[in-house]
Amino acid sequence: VRVRSAVPFTADVTDAQLAGFVALRDAHRGRMLTFGIAKGMLDGTVDAHTAAMLAPYANSDDTGLPMWTAGDLARAVARYDAAGLQIQLHAIGDRAIRMALDAYEAAARANGTTGARHRIEHIEVPALEDLPRFATLGVIASTQAMFASPDVTTLQNYAPALGPERAGRSNAFKLFDDAGAVQAFGSDYPVFTMDVLRGVHAAVTRQLPDGTPAAGWHPEHRLSLEAALRHYTWGSAYASFDEADKGTLVPGMLADFVVLTEDIFENPSARLLTAREARTVVGGRTIIDAGSR
Repeated sequence: VRVRSAVPFTADVTDAQLAGFVALRDAHRGRMLTFGIAKGMLDGTVDAHTAAMLAPYANSDDTGLPMWTAGDLARAVARYDAAGLQIQLHAIGDRAIRMALDAYEAAARANGTTGARHRIEHIEVPALEDLPRFATLGVIASTQAMFASPDVTTLQNYAPALGPERAGRSNAFKLFDDAGAVQAFGSDYPVFTMDVLRGVHAAVTRQLPDGTPAAGWHPEHRLSLEAALRHYTWGSAYASFDEADKGTLVPGMLADFVVLTEDIFENPSARLLTAREARTVVGGRTIIDAGSR
């Protein structure tokens, strides 16, 4: 298993701690265990009304709970950025997402840094006018395909909490593609399953495995199978600066791949749910061979 571990992103980080994080990153540059990214939280969730929003929730007067002030966030981002550390910030509401983008933009301007590939995690309810900023600033849209396959509780909570306009642009992965952003799909495990095929199914159909909602949850945001696979493979490799080694199957790259029991390009909506792992290869070495069990 390849592991990329994060260090904490905090407002009161000391110079000594930053130096320690850099040393930890530099000491673990192998292909199986790496460090080098700092993780922070900017807000909560839509269901709890703690996702930080630009306008009040549709069913209450509050606008969520930002965990940082804009000034504190900008100062912390600038320090981590100056130390050469990549940053990933949990931001679900449009206000928190904008705060993250503003802080990344200010840090790049202050430090003169380029190519940092800072990330925003989840990005559930972005403001439409902020979508082009991801490509402009080189910020990775770290999204979770399973968020497009909402359970009954989510379906019942999202529209009343956000209102139809904001609910209609939540977890809208196609909008990121249309805006030219690099998307890196993940699972958000243990909140959702790590099953990649299940995530691809969600992105392609925007349905639960039982076929509900019948038309898909905001079907205008469905992705092609090719796009969903690209975000799980090349997009995630690019987000960790590994696109020269993995994420595509071409000569000279690490041989990380999975052989499936079915061709998922034939009737994807059905076969993504029935295909199973036949063989897993990591670095050219077979790790799992279902035929030998």
